[in-house]
Amino acid sequence: MPLPQPTLDVEPSEKVLSLRQKRQQQHQRSLRSVRFRALGWELTGQLTVNLVLTLVALAALVKLVPYHQTQRQVLRELEDSVATLQDHNRRLRTDFTRYFDPAQTSQILQENGARESAQHIPIVWVEQLPEQLGNPADLTDPTPATESPEAGAEAAALSD
Repeated sequence: MPLPQPTLDVEPSEKVLSLRQKRQQQHQRSLRSVRFRALGWELTGQLTVNLVLTLVALAALVKLVPYHQTQRQVLRELEDSVATLQDHNRRLRTDFTRYFDPAQTSQILQENGARESAQHIPIVWVEQLPEQLGNPADLTDPTPATESPEAGAEAAALSD
């Protein structure tokens, strides 16, 4: 059986209490400094990783910007060629519908010169001959000028 222990109502001295408080404060300071040091290393690591990621992203952008500009230029060229081809396609469709329209067949044949209608009267423009320009009477008078005696004398004189 264990023997009963005497209870001592002795309180520690103030000196002992102050030493304990100092030790506790030092221990708390050291724990705080360890925590702050760990937090500092963690923040430094996070900043370093973020800086590296930012540099990688910037390097990727530097490489992608010229590629993007080239692709935009190619896209513009393709859009221009598509617009040109759409205009050409529209003209071809218009011609196709015109050539195969039964109402316009006779007009198309006349344009191509294959057939002319019976009511068509061809008009041919001819420039005036140089000898006709000087004498307007020759244009209106169907009789030759050499039939009159005066004209015969002039013609004989000109032939000499």
